[in-house]
Amino acid sequence: MSGDLEDFLRRAAQRRQAKAAAEQSNPPPSRRPPPQYSDSRSERVTYDYNESDEIPTAEIVEFTDDDGSSIAARMIRREDAKRAAADSKQDDDAEMRKSRGMLSRQKLTKATFTGNPVQDLIAAMQSPGGVQQAILLKEILDRPIDRW
Repeated sequence: MSGDLEDFLRRAAQRRQAKAAAEQSNPPPSRRPPPQYSDSRSERVTYDYNESDEIPTAEIVEFTDDDGSSIAARMIRREDAKRAAADSKQDDDAEMRKSRGMLSRQKLTKATFTGNPVQDLIAAMQSPGGVQQAILLKEILDRPIDRW
């Protein structure tokens, strides 16, 4: 048994020696590249300005003859088309409601009270929204207790 142990230790020593020789011949590659610094002497180079050098300036140019190919003209035409489509859709919806006998949607208006309850009630009953509010108010005040 001692011979087996000696053979094992001998082979382990040979492996260590072979591994150390391989590492010496092939150094491991570095993971990070070496830092690259710029030349501090050339970083802050000043430029002497001569009055004869021309400074570029921008000019605003207005086009009076628009052939319709500019981006602004296309955007305007697109907005006009969207507006026309929305108007057409509203007209179509109104025609459909009218053909089916539906009431058109009423714009909400703020009620103006005159101080005379009778005139205010008559004015409220003349509008579809006022009639709806009156029916709702009746249901709230006269609760159907028999159905509860």
